[in-house]
Amino acid sequence: MRIAIFSDVHGNPYACEAVLERIYSTDGVDKIIVAGDLCLGGSDPGKCIDLLQEAGVEAVYGNTEEYIKYPYQTPKDASHSRKWGKLQPAVIWVRLKLSRQQLDWINSLPFELTISPTSNPSDDLLIVHANPLDIELMIYPNLIEQQKLFGKIIQPDDDPALVNALKGLQANILAFGHFHYPSQRKWRDKTLVNVASCSLPGVDFDPTAHYTIFTFLKGEWLIEQYAVDYDVSKELEALKASDMPSKDFFLGYFGNQDI
Repeated sequence: MRIAIFSDVHGNPYACEAVLERIYSTDGVDKIIVAGDLCLGGSDPGKCIDLLQEAGVEAVYGNTEEYIKYPYQTPKDASHSRKWGKLQPAVIWVRLKLSRQQLDWINSLPFELTISPTSNPSDDLLIVHANPLDIELMIYPNLIEQQKLFGKIIQPDDDPALVNALKGLQANILAFGHFHYPSQRKWRDKTLVNVASCSLPGVDFDPTAHYTIFTFLKGEWLIEQYAVDYDVSKELEALKASDMPSKDFFLGYFGNQDI
């Protein structure tokens, strides 16, 4: 059994198409799943939905799907509520760009998906956007990567919010996105896999599109993480040319990328 998972498409059709093409051309997977944040932040949210639906991709919803569903409701978490002045106009713009059918599809997405290769729940692969409890709390990389990225440990293994989010987790493998950085973190007897962002770069400003292959073989999950090069300039040009409000906010995720 081989499952391809990517996340955080953020309305970027060029990255989405590149990942889908790579998966179909090289990996021979049984199922493709996207872990939320599908539309907000890129040049063509409707095209991204079309690409995912045409490919038969399954999906869970992320925090930006909730923003699209409730565009006049300020996010509960402090980080996104501080940015709401820039996010909300773009959310409303996305709603206007999507068809009724596309909005209905987004609103129908589940919080989580489970892949069960055996009857043993510990063998399950659980897919969520951010964590098993909600769509906002970020699971950060392992402690070594945290030190590398931030110069300090900001989420130790005994972090109360992390422990609370994971305490009911039965599956030994958790796949998620939200924090735009590919990583694998051992937490107790669990493996926490950030499949990373398909589109918007994370703290390292890596512009490549990411996905992860999970293969269940001889009683265990094998994890392979990949990066796909694509023409980022096309997305930057399209986003700059769009009439999206607050587009400079999203262009900022790409750092000093020249177009």
